[in-house]
Amino acid sequence: MSNEITTTSLASLTHGYLIQPVLIAALSEQPGFAIRNCREFNIINQATNAAQLPTETAYWGTPNDRGAGVATAYNATQALSLSNTNYTSSSVTCTAIEYGVAHSLVDNVLEDSVGGLDLMNLFTSRMTRVLQLAIDDDYIALYASAANSVGVSGQAPTMAQMLAAQQNLRTRGVVADNIAYNIGNVTAGYIEAFLVAASTNIATYAFAADRLISYRPTVDNGMNTTRQIMTFRGAPVYATGLTDTANAGADEVSACVCPTSQANDASGASSHAIAWKRMPRFESQRFAKLRATDLVMTARAGVGKLQDNATTAIITKSS
Repeated sequence: MSNEITTTSLASLTHGYLIQPVLIAALSEQPGFAIRNCREFNIINQATNAAQLPTETAYWGTPNDRGAGVATAYNATQALSLSNTNYTSSSVTCTAIEYGVAHSLVDNVLEDSVGGLDLMNLFTSRMTRVLQLAIDDDYIALYASAANSVGVSGQAPTMAQMLAAQQNLRTRGVVADNIAYNIGNVTAGYIEAFLVAASTNIATYAFAADRLISYRPTVDNGMNTTRQIMTFRGAPVYATGLTDTANAGADEVSACVCPTSQANDASGASSHAIAWKRMPRFESQRFAKLRATDLVMTARAGVGKLQDNATTAIITKSS
């Protein structure tokens, strides 16, 4: 056979595909950890890029010191003057850094693509997500510098360590109406596997699981945008792939933290802070000579440790 009419011979009349008016979204980490957890401070329009936050220094000892700080120091004797006790304070600082993402969108793309206006909306929504993830990454990186931790380098997490992460907050004097576990995906996998293993409390002693660890999986098992996979001891447990590694990449650093709330802020329990110098701002600039438009989104914000003792890092092997 020969001289068949094909799409090659009539290439000018046929099309290989028809682009559908839809774009399949790329899979991504879910943002929101910094906003959900950090106490916010506003330094917009202030002549500085840092927020200094005063912190009180206890003169009556430290939590869980078996009363050593107050044992006899404040016993009074009649007719004798009391000795003065100095009252001091310190501070923590949140320094804002700049985040930004930019695109140069050539006119032809908008003119020739399917739904030009929708394409512009796509860029702005994705830019917002990128900035949120960048801030989240810096926030979660703070866990690795926490002064207090549970877990053993190179080893999988245990239920005892998960319990200790919260118990240690209490023994360090934290008063909180809200705590949260923000854990890496590897750690989350180990924890969920342990909870369904035949040798663990949840499988063997139903009442122990219900009353001691209060484990409840979420209805969708963390498939929602918050990535909450369960509650543990009544606290939400969120999984993320943004956790840093430690010990030359051998470990994953998760944390049990005290998110911002009215009660946590009042008691001094809120673990971390974010200072906003510039809220996310979208701008465009036309370049006629290039026949293109610059799309720019920037923000200035700084995250920092507000109350280090209100964070327990959870160290587990990273694979």
